[in-house]
Amino acid sequence: MALVTIGALVRATGSGLGCPDWPTCHGGVIPPGGQHPILEYTHRFVASVVGLMVIGVAVLAWRHYRHVPFTLWTATAAVPLVIGQGILGAIVVWWELPPLFVGTHMLTAMLVLACELAAAISMYAEDPVRRERLATLDDARVRPLGTLSLLALAWLSAVVWVGGYMAESGASTACAAWPTCNGFAVFPGADGQEITHMAHRYLVGVFAFLITPFVVMAWRRREDLPWAAELAVAAGALFLSQVIAGAVNVWFSFPDAVTVTHTALAASVWFVLSSAALLAWYRPSAMTAPRGAYRVEATS
Repeated sequence: MALVTIGALVRATGSGLGCPDWPTCHGGVIPPGGQHPILEYTHRFVASVVGLMVIGVAVLAWRHYRHVPFTLWTATAAVPLVIGQGILGAIVVWWELPPLFVGTHMLTAMLVLACELAAAISMYAEDPVRRERLATLDDARVRPLGTLSLLALAWLSAVVWVGGYMAESGASTACAAWPTCNGFAVFPGADGQEITHMAHRYLVGVFAFLITPFVVMAWRRREDLPWAAELAVAAGALFLSQVIAGAVNVWFSFPDAVTVTHTALAASVWFVLSSAALLAWYRPSAMTAPRGAYRVEATS
């Protein structure tokens, strides 16, 4: 989450080319003075730390969770994703911030976050004390919520990609009003940037019809599911804040603080929906493995 927020700050302040080369910065290991180089290089440094942490999680998964395929493979899948993310970051610099790659860079960050969250939740769920709690969940009640969260995540991925593309293509300021575009126009004109801007808003509008039922369903099942109430409140509050931040961005010509907040809120909504999908669909290995196999493992 910190890395996503710093990346948003780099984009909002126009520091994406603060270091015009990669992996060095202006030909050196240490960036020169100035806001843009320092922000860009800070982003690279934090990304490097995150990459090492992702590799560390994968190593721990191979050492301690080989008996849990889900944990093992989600932790492992994050490694090529984070390497690919680094390559995308380099391409973004070398090719001077092409919007297609900036949007893909943003979406890949969300996928890395989802993989790490999946590994963390599965490790948490494999604890014997928590395993018994998950065993009591009624699939008929929890699976519809999991399905809805997956659908919302799939749609949110399009929202995130188009949002990243829009921010770097210059389409952010193409519409000077909200919720309409320019004047009282509900639909954009022939201008390509207006179309891109309004496409992002339309995607968010459809997303509201996915996240609202999720919030309602999760809240109604708060007595049955130990995590439903918190996720319902978090999803509703974060999405509402996200919409407000989007409107404020347009009304006040995209101030840096609000632009960064807008991206951080999007990542937070992704985090909540990913958590809901994982908690709904994940079943500890002891509940799915043959009883004899688990008994041997448990006593070994």
